[in-house]
Amino acid sequence: MEKRKLDSSKISVIITLAIWNFVFLGTEYLFDNMMAYVADAEDVVIAQSRILGASVIGFFLYPLFRRQQKAGIKNILLFAASFVSVICIFLIQQRISYQSIMIAGCLIFVLFGMAGGVIHKKAADLFAADKNLAKAVGVSYALGLMLQFLNNNLVRWDVAEAIVLALFTATGAILMIGFNGQENSGQAEEIQNHVAGRRKITGKPEIAGVILLVNVILMSCIFATLDNAVTLVHAEGSGDIGQWPRLLLAVSGLLAGVLFDLKGRRFMDIIMYCVTLLSTICAVVIELGGPFLAGLIVFYLSAGFFVVYFSTGFVELADSMKLPELWAGLGRTANNFCAVIIGHVSVAMLASGNSMMISVTALVLFALISITMFLYAGRVKTDLAQEESIRVSDEEKQERDIQKFAAFAEHFSLTDREQEVMKLLLTSDGNVQDLAEELYISRAALYRHLTSLNEKTNTKSRIGLLQFYYGWKETD
Repeated sequence: MEKRKLDSSKISVIITLAIWNFVFLGTEYLFDNMMAYVADAEDVVIAQSRILGASVIGFFLYPLFRRQQKAGIKNILLFAASFVSVICIFLIQQRISYQSIMIAGCLIFVLFGMAGGVIHKKAADLFAADKNLAKAVGVSYALGLMLQFLNNNLVRWDVAEAIVLALFTATGAILMIGFNGQENSGQAEEIQNHVAGRRKITGKPEIAGVILLVNVILMSCIFATLDNAVTLVHAEGSGDIGQWPRLLLAVSGLLAGVLFDLKGRRFMDIIMYCVTLLSTICAVVIELGGPFLAGLIVFYLSAGFFVVYFSTGFVELADSMKLPELWAGLGRTANNFCAVIIGHVSVAMLASGNSMMISVTALVLFALISITMFLYAGRVKTDLAQEESIRVSDEEKQERDIQKFAAFAEHFSLTDREQEVMKLLLTSDGNVQDLAEELYISRAALYRHLTSLNEKTNTKSRIGLLQFYYGWKETD
């Protein structure tokens, strides 16, 4: 029964993240198209960078929203945000003026940023310790892109397109309200499985987080420049990009999820490094007069890998941080922030036609990325001992588990009842009420035992207790 609950929660997160990707990208696409009616191509690119900057504000506002403990108030705020978002979508679609489109765009992307914080934190709660994290991110990204592809190709009337976006926005808000209910029932935030082969941070996680952040910012500069070049061509009308690149993004997102999760994500960084090298070469070739179509294909295939990389990296890192609600969505935040900065710079560079300057800049950025990749690789590792345990027989593993638990119980002087509670924590994903019923004790009694276990092991939460146990060795 607990397993079904866990699977249902994870599927719900994947669907909600897919919806968020769809409404974020779909509204951005609608914004660009409507802005093209009232502004020239360069102003469209700059306007796009500004709404992405507004989403950054939303991501940073989310930790403040999360401090509100009352579920009722949270739900009211989510409902209000959904209502305002729907109004903004139709204001954008009406394209009354440049100012009206810009104001509605900035407001809705602030709200989208906050919603992104909600869903990325939820993904960190359920997937940070999961061997299929990158696959979950890749699937949700691909589903979001497929929804956008269908919306843009099957819905030819911009009013109908706005209606679809509004309906999915409301649906996403309803699912997030459901997340609040799970948190307050004590269920969702503590459902995590320890998975053999997951990556661990060596040293202070904050240092690793800063290195990863710098790495993503540098990568974003390259990808944002290429994205702006594509947007500029689309807005000028000099090239009909069409909708097929969305399919390439979806395919690359799925492929990235599968490849990144190999061997406990041991090869994720080196794979992304190779993809970034390919993208850098692509940028240089395009600027030196190479075929635009070939560059476009490489860009979209690489961009899917990049989104899955920074989303997976920060969701994976979040549960090691003191403020996980901020770190979980920091990859998307950093990417959007760079889009704001690069939006103005790259337009000027692209408009100047200085191909050599753009090419040299791309190569310098790649050199810096090489350094940060090397530094970050030294901070993360896959636990080879755990990975080896997968290959031993079930009987050997069971015997090791029994011996470890006995040593753990003796080392920390666990009572018989505390041992019963600890064993259940290790085998069940149920909420507090489910655990209490299975042990035939009250919730209050269970909380007392959990508090005692935390005190004896110097941990602060159920998740922290489990992580401490799996990382504990008899020699500690």
